[in-house]
Amino acid sequence: MLERRNSDRLALDKLQDKEMNGDYLFTYQAHNLSEEGIFLSHRQCVSSQEPYSKLSFMLPNGKHLRNITARIVREDRKGSRRGCAYEFLNLTEMQRMELKKFFLERLLVGTG
Repeated sequence: MLERRNSDRLALDKLQDKEMNGDYLFTYQAHNLSEEGIFLSHRQCVSSQEPYSKLSFMLPNGKHLRNITARIVREDRKGSRRGCAYEFLNLTEMQRMELKKFFLERLLVGTG
């Protein structure tokens, strides 16, 4: 499979994401996270839905990232990896730094 992200991704098992799409609020389990996007497990796209959503989640280190505009870039409809991949579109500099810090902490913990 062709790697489309320019940054590393981390598998996650306890990160929940809240998605606001139109007038609806959904909660999904995140499968993995990168500095550029997130994959939401069991999220199924419907053609009538807006391809853009507002995402909010709390990183495992306790930092909240809120109101991130993201667009669906891929959907997996079969198997255990069903869900949608989102690309972050409007990260603030603070949110970007929190993600970088989180990934650096995970890297240091993994090697130490």
